[in-house]
Amino acid sequence: MKEYACVLVGHHKDIGKTIEEWERRDWRFHSHEAVGTPTMVNHYLLFEREIKRKTSSTEAAAAAAAAAAT
Repeated sequence: MKEYACVLVGHHKDIGKTIEEWERRDWRFHSHEAVGTPTMVNHYLLFEREIKRKTSSTEAAAAAAAAAAT
């Protein structure tokens, strides 16, 4: 399953820096939308990432037992 985040960037000069920051945190850049008037434009960046599956307590216990046995 995927998780999405929409980030508002007020000035076009900050788009690249924002993408780099989010990609360092394991988000993947998905799309960009610019909305506004000729004098005021907001940029919206959409990011996505896979949701990491949480292990159940029995799976965690089994993994710990297997690690202890080796």
